Amino acid sequence: MRRTGLVDVTVSYGDAPALRGVTLLAEAGEVLAVVGPSGSGKTTALRAVAGLQPVSTGRVLVAGEDVTELPVSQRDVSMVFRSTTLVPFLDVAANLARSAGAFGVPQPEAAQRVASRSRLLGLVRLLPRLPRTLSAGEAGLTGIGRTLVRTPRAFLFDEPLAHLDAAERARTRRTIVDAVRKAGVGALYVTHDQAEAMAVGDRLAVLHEGRVRQIDRPRRVYEEPADTFVAEFVGTGGMGLLPARLVASAGGAGFRVGERTLPLWGPVPDALASRVDSPVLLGLRAEDVTEAGPDADPAAVSVPVSVRSVETPGRDALVGAEVGLPGEADGARLVARVPGGTNLRRGDRAELLVDARRAHVFDAVTGRALFHPRR
Repeated sequence: MRRTGLVDVTVSYGDAPALRGVTLLAEAGEVLAVVGPSGSGKTTALRAVAGLQPVSTGRVLVAGEDVTELPVSQRDVSMVFRSTTLVPFLDVAANLARSAGAFGVPQPEAAQRVASRSRLLGLVRLLPRLPRTLSAGEAGLTGIGRTLVRTPRAFLFDEPLAHLDAAERARTRRTIVDAVRKAGVGALYVTHDQAEAMAVGDRLAVLHEGRVRQIDRPRRVYEEPADTFVAEFVGTGGMGLLPARLVASAGGAGFRVGERTLPLWGPVPDALASRVDSPVLLGLRAEDVTEAGPDADPAAVSVPVSVRSVETPGRDALVGAEVGLPGEADGARLVARVPGGTNLRRGDRAELLVDARRAHVFDAVTGRALFHPRR
């Protein structure tokens, strides 16, 4: 197997561990997107693969070869850094050609690669310019081009699109994915942008405090998060969480939230049979919480909330709210996707509708997932 990445790797900065037994492996031709909050170990993982950061334990693989003890120059990986450093006295064309030529590519082929990548990345107009005349976004694009003109044994991307505008980001990430596919080598792609990660990655890895919390296909991570951290971190607005107690009677089952019961309209799911009368956390995505109104689903139950935020990223609005009114679960949080023309405003008291059949269920102590609804 020609996989690239880390196998049970630990990295420490002094006494502080940055990676704790991390395994991240990209298959040949695959983009493994890596996300996580600041300080989770994302960039450290890339630097360990590149050889810029020694590992305390574990193995580093590049195209299936153990390179743990090899120096940077012998690993043959191509990395895009968050901040691009170009040769200041060479124009963009020469910077790109130099990158290809430095790894044994004949001059005619290097020129062809420069021309091809420049067209795909929109760099043609920049080719005669010196680095000092470039904006941060233009320098970033040049750094990506410098990486893609090569055919290494692996690609490493550290927030490569950070300085680009929305239109350039969409075009450039497609170019990156196509280049990885064509080269047939593994790629690790670090980003803080979840939408970018889910668009680029064949699989998605979520890091937190130097540990891998979940690795799976992006849609699977979104629909079946392994724990409450992943549930809240992945997805626009995160996932709302309600402290609840699973209850059951002859008439069916439901979740007791404060003084209200959210019915399941059926028996207790087999996966939750041992949790009856136990505290749990209900997780609800924004698309599963709605605003009360005449067209509301009759199976849903209204929950009183205090509106904390209203954002309108597109046609719909995202409403962040706390369930903290008298008799309800203090500190619980919901996120709802409602029509963009909503009259809700920050500070309003309102009713949001929740259908318990669409709730994810997590252990109240460990946060581990116990149950995911069928979609």
